[in-house]
Amino acid sequence: MSTRRLGLAFFYHESHSFSPLRTNLDAFRQEALLSGEDLIEAYRGTKTELGGFLDALEETEFVPVPLVAAAASPAGQVTTRAYEQIRGDMLTALGGAGELDGLLLALHGAMVVDDYQDPETDLIEHIRRERGPAFPIAVTLDLHANVTRGLIDQRTSCFGFQTYPHVDAYEQGVRAATALIRQVRDGITYYQCFAKLPALLPSVNMRTAEGPMHEAVTAAQDWEKRDGIVAASVFGGYPYADIAGAGASVVVLATDRALGEESCRGLASLLWSLRGEFVTELPGAAAAVALAVKPERLRPVVLADIADNPLSGGSADTTALVAEVLNAHVPKSLIGALCDAEVVAQCRAAGEGATIGIRLGGKISPEFGPPLDLAVDIIRVSDGRFRNTGPMNTGLQVDVEGAVHLRAQGTDILVTGRPITANDPELFGHIGLDVTGYDLLVMKVKNHFRAAFEPLVGDIIYVDAPGVASNDFSTFPFRNLPAGLWPFDLSATFTPDVRVAVIPGALAADRIPQ
Repeated sequence: MSTRRLGLAFFYHESHSFSPLRTNLDAFRQEALLSGEDLIEAYRGTKTELGGFLDALEETEFVPVPLVAAAASPAGQVTTRAYEQIRGDMLTALGGAGELDGLLLALHGAMVVDDYQDPETDLIEHIRRERGPAFPIAVTLDLHANVTRGLIDQRTSCFGFQTYPHVDAYEQGVRAATALIRQVRDGITYYQCFAKLPALLPSVNMRTAEGPMHEAVTAAQDWEKRDGIVAASVFGGYPYADIAGAGASVVVLATDRALGEESCRGLASLLWSLRGEFVTELPGAAAAVALAVKPERLRPVVLADIADNPLSGGSADTTALVAEVLNAHVPKSLIGALCDAEVVAQCRAAGEGATIGIRLGGKISPEFGPPLDLAVDIIRVSDGRFRNTGPMNTGLQVDVEGAVHLRAQGTDILVTGRPITANDPELFGHIGLDVTGYDLLVMKVKNHFRAAFEPLVGDIIYVDAPGVASNDFSTFPFRNLPAGLWPFDLSATFTPDVRVAVIPGALAADRIPQ
């Protein structure tokens, strides 16, 4: 069995066009900026796309060749300097990798760069200039990807997450690697079918356990049971990216072109018919607190501050909901995690057991609530490092750049040095907090946290407190969205126009149509 070599790379960001937090090189260094063997060391054994890539290549003739991994927490648009630097590093690594039979690339699909509206397509265009138009590439994409025609035209095999919370990143990594192996080893030709919907869908009601996205994803999985369909991906899109390519889409990878087109057309029509079910009205801060304290609620009650969720681009430092909870003096309450690096540093200097005055939050996004002047007891201080134990990105090392457990007015508060969505119980557990011991949890989250926390909590109340990730699209000054986009245009109509990209097997690369 001859040895073959596949490159592995990762470039991941979900960019909020209206967030005050710019995403620069330091933001990638905080999350992940790795190359070579460091990439394998960080991701082997994790339930991530790269973990899936690596496991799928085990016991095959394909050897992984690690290139570059770059990821930053969702926030504002990526700076041009950061994007071009990482792109350059990836191309340099690719150029120095020697002979490769293909590339496995983990992308998000909703990155926006200051000077590039569609950077994922731009990245692959540059890779193809380096390696040629026939170079086999398979990519994984987030369920919230804003898939564009440009990306499809690059003839990359696409595999989208089918769960939200995203607990199938590993499985999609395995599927992408398996498909690329078949393309390279067996000369399999794929037909990638694509339909773009004129719809900007709210993500609050996009969970795949129930509701409209559950119906759409279930239909996609039913299509995948048919011979000739390799992968059927329904993308809800990321609505906070102000780009011409924003919005929902469907991508089907098939070995049977006619069946691929039929399934893509059917899934796109289904998703369009469900668009109204994604819209939901949410209470504001005061109304949500009043709902949470009702005696019939199952505890601990979660108030999910979706408008300040870091994984939607929130700063994790808005104070409107926090102030309402503190003013209500709800017993056995835990708030977290708020981001305030200044407070973390202040508490580290004072030490555990001290009582100090702080100004908490409201520093990054003061328009959504001013800093809160509080006297706090410092219960515990941590370096903010832990490893995920829940079902999402299991085993991945996390560093929130310091964490402190504070108590103010009888309420416990977790503060971190950088924005972090509470998706894993170890965020609290690593500093000695047990969420099951509280009656009320106030969390900067949306849907991902459910994967780990749903078995631990009672009622969950979504709150649209002021924040940059509000559920109300009318609050955003969009400039680049295409005309006729639902729900801005309620009279919008849709007839699926399926575009097909032919992805020839490596043994038939000379048949690539021009």
